[in-house]
Amino acid sequence: MSYESKMLEQFNMPTKQKVEQALLQALLKHGGVIKEFSSGQEIVDEIADDFKLNKNQRSAFLKTVYRKENRAKKSLLWHRLLFRAADSLAKEKLVSRPTRTLKLTKKREWMLTEKGFDKSLKISSIPNTKKELLPTKSYEVQKIVKKMIESPRPEKYNPFDTKKKLVRKTIGSTIRTRGFRQAIIDAYGYKCAICEMKIYSPDSLSWEVEAAHIVPHSFLGRDDIWNGLALCHLHHWAFDVGWFTLQDDYTICVSSKVNSLPSDFGMLGNYDFIRSISSKRMKIFLPSRIELHPHHNSIRWHRQNIFHQ
Repeated sequence: MSYESKMLEQFNMPTKQKVEQALLQALLKHGGVIKEFSSGQEIVDEIADDFKLNKNQRSAFLKTVYRKENRAKKSLLWHRLLFRAADSLAKEKLVSRPTRTLKLTKKREWMLTEKGFDKSLKISSIPNTKKELLPTKSYEVQKIVKKMIESPRPEKYNPFDTKKKLVRKTIGSTIRTRGFRQAIIDAYGYKCAICEMKIYSPDSLSWEVEAAHIVPHSFLGRDDIWNGLALCHLHHWAFDVGWFTLQDDYTICVSSKVNSLPSDFGMLGNYDFIRSISSKRMKIFLPSRIELHPHHNSIRWHRQNIFHQ
């Protein structure tokens, strides 16, 4: 038995397999990414709390002696176990290592792969059918996001994708759809472009905000950053049915038909979610980078074909 194995046994540490499962569940909970395991990182203590590790288990360290250099190195046993488990997941291609993720996102993080995402859902007893609804990052999806946000903004933009298939879904098209959603909600900081609502579910798995197509999917609207808006459920519905649209300067324009609505329609207690945005020339909340703003060609199409003046 190795020195490290003896230490793990002596301090009654969790098995590597159990830590692997805990890491996959933690990755799912944290949107598909967690930082490297160093002192002070919340994820290190969070998983330790899940295992109910005591003070001795958390502070036990391994001592490595480098005889040629005449020095000794100490490393926390719990940190080493976390790394061993994560490294094992990487070898199984369930996660990408921080060095690999860094090249994609410029952040040193462990990130789920699509294979790891599937396994984390299974471990967490979440049906795979919910995969498309969760804004969980995966290495493959983030490659799509990177391509979307780094593509040069076209001057002449066609918001229609004539190659899109409406009936048959493929793995590639599903990943691209999730990439579209992730790119949009990331760009808008996970909040609605109209009311700036920002909230996630109690289990931290899903966000209230949605990625809305400006030219709808049913009209073969493109899955890219220039044909999307981040909207809460209510404003997404109102935008899709034509209660409001946008001017070229991103000012909100509300349908005149709102004036014929009964006074109690559109009310959430004392809040009128439609009339409140028609009373003044409001502009939507936009991404900080101009290159990521909705394209005028998409907006004009919505104004001319969906909006009810």
